[in-house]
Amino acid sequence: MITFHATPSKPGPDGNGEARRMWAAELRDVQTTGRPYRYLEGRAVPYDVAGDIGWYVETHAFGSLKKSTREGAKNAPLLLGHANRDMQAIAGHAEEWRHEADGLHGVWKLNDSEGAQRAGQLVDGGDLAGLSIGFQPILSTWDLVDFDEWDPDLGPDHKDRVTRLESRLLEVSLVPTPAFAEAAVTAIRAATVYTRAARLPYLGELEVDAWRARAAMVRAGGHFTR
Repeated sequence: MITFHATPSKPGPDGNGEARRMWAAELRDVQTTGRPYRYLEGRAVPYDVAGDIGWYVETHAFGSLKKSTREGAKNAPLLLGHANRDMQAIAGHAEEWRHEADGLHGVWKLNDSEGAQRAGQLVDGGDLAGLSIGFQPILSTWDLVDFDEWDPDLGPDHKDRVTRLESRLLEVSLVPTPAFAEAAVTAIRAATVYTRAARLPYLGELEVDAWRARAAMVRAGGHFTR
């Protein structure tokens, strides 16, 4: 086996600064609360899990995307099928990232575009099955099999392996085919659950009366505590 590090100034099999795409999540256990669809939650990519990318096996090390999500990718776009040159493919953007032991988790806000709402409908119906990340490798470690042993047709044991130690996240996309069953979108929610007015029909009558009484008190110059 041959092991080496690859950086933009010292390119490995990726080439120099090449952006990569990776199928990364399976949609399941979807919860909905009505329309329009507003928020999507889930795990964009599992950490420390090997995925067969075709020509090689790839693993994203824990925290490899942490710096990126705190900086340039803080509000990275949510796209439809990695169509990064199509304005109509912008479905929303990231609003929250969490780096947990099992992967990179996120919350994405969907916009009002026809494509985004259609994607929400497909997720709701179970017809859209995955997430994928688009990223640019910064620091990687490669383990290369011997030249005469490399044969992707024979399976993972005959493929090169790469561990991404640091990457720049470019975008997350909704895609139909995931590669990592360990990743999952856990919820798709509508805007109504985030508004007080929409919550009122679901509160008991006493709670509604309490809200009205407090509002009347405030208008009269009083105050209340929670």
